[in-house]
Amino acid sequence: MSPDDVSGIRTRPRAGARRTAGPTPGRAPHRLPGTQPGGRGGAERPGRGIPRPAATPPAVSGLRVALDRKFVALLCGTAVPVALQSLMSTSRSVVDALLVARLGTDEVAAIGYSSRVLFVVILATLGMADGGAVVVAQFWGSGNAEKSRQATALTVAAAGAIALVAFLGCFIWAPRIVALGTANPTVISLGAAYIRTVIPVIFPFAIISALAAGLRCVGQAKVAMRFAMAGLVLHVTLAYCLIYGHWGLPALGFTGAAWATVISGTAECLMFIAYVYGTRHPMAFRPRDITAGIRNNILRKIRTVGVPVSLSSVSWASGILTYSILVGRAGTLELAVLSMITPIEAAAVAFANGVSTAASVIVGNGIGEGAKAQRIWSISKALLIWSWGVAAVMAMVLVSVSFWLGQIYAGVDQEVIHVARLTTIALAIVFIFRATCMTLQNGLLRAGGDTVYILWADLSSQWLAAIPLTFLTALVWHWPFPLVFVAINSEEMVKAMMSGYRVSRRRWMRRIVDH
Repeated sequence: MSPDDVSGIRTRPRAGARRTAGPTPGRAPHRLPGTQPGGRGGAERPGRGIPRPAATPPAVSGLRVALDRKFVALLCGTAVPVALQSLMSTSRSVVDALLVARLGTDEVAAIGYSSRVLFVVILATLGMADGGAVVVAQFWGSGNAEKSRQATALTVAAAGAIALVAFLGCFIWAPRIVALGTANPTVISLGAAYIRTVIPVIFPFAIISALAAGLRCVGQAKVAMRFAMAGLVLHVTLAYCLIYGHWGLPALGFTGAAWATVISGTAECLMFIAYVYGTRHPMAFRPRDITAGIRNNILRKIRTVGVPVSLSSVSWASGILTYSILVGRAGTLELAVLSMITPIEAAAVAFANGVSTAASVIVGNGIGEGAKAQRIWSISKALLIWSWGVAAVMAMVLVSVSFWLGQIYAGVDQEVIHVARLTTIALAIVFIFRATCMTLQNGLLRAGGDTVYILWADLSSQWLAAIPLTFLTALVWHWPFPLVFVAINSEEMVKAMMSGYRVSRRRWMRRIVDH
């Protein structure tokens, strides 16, 4: 075995490999930024702006692959930008929670619950975008850039349709949605105002999520990271000014955070559009790509993968909202603690999301190339090893953060701070299950198009195990909130066992696109 094959990254062609007139595996036939026409029949050569998708490794141990330098470079090339992008996106909610904390406990509870509602609709669009990204990754891995572009176009259209339905529902029924989670009239009023103000951001987010997924599939995750950074800086600046009325802007108080989210999200979306079309990117689709994708039966592939992913995301996020409802019924203190922990948890999840997203891209490209199952299995084990390592590091960080909650949430009562500190330690203990589930489901199973199983695993573990247990611990047995939080995360423990068994059987390694 040559050094080039340890991580499955071929840096030179195989000896004696047969050359064909068509696109070679991992090489897109569409013109990329910085390319010139050439080759037989007007074929064009890929430029330097977009790397070729890498092959997957041969039958070597997962630990050996995980420590291989070329594999680490490939993993970090996607995982680090995605983690930073996710961290910057979740940092918006962290900043909002910190700024609003100075206004009072009711405001913290309201923005925490309302953010969960927004989280549900965001995951609905993100689920469709991630499902479409599986199709894009496999088409790109097979060397078909034209169908990758058509899949991106259809993904944007599908995510936009979901965004429209979510917008109408949230805007019309905002007070009723908030009233499900609390009987406090102040929290209901604040939460409804926040939801109605912030919900338009779902439209630019649908575009961002679809285009960012397409960029990741062609090895350009850093582009999305840069735009997320710019959006975060704009959001922090606007939130600070609009909440308290600095720099000549009006003091909007609680709703200032919502306006900052809408404005910064729209600006980030415009940056994506300007880049994709300004550089004539392979994913810069036209309206005709939508109709062409429908004729090529790509919409059916996206629907087959994307709809279960979207439903799984919505069902999971609805379960998260149900947890908030149950906790809110237990008391305002518990709801405030959950609202404080949520942005901290989201920041930790951002790093695990980097590994799981990289797993989806790497494995999806490998399946699209037609790599052998044993190579896919070797790299899958390596990705799980990295997932566990990231989880261990984040657990230690969470324990450290628990001692600083009093300084982070300076305007919150000490009783709330004490409960939040214990809950953060509980989060550190169960985080290994969260990270493992993300890599198993969002990375490996999704890359192979096994999204129906993911939907079934999410529904069963959440609605048959975790939600009933949370109801009993919070409203019947009245356990301390840190133990209720462990009951909430029991779904991750169940899913880790279910999805681990599914992955070990290797039946999920399916190619869903043609050559």
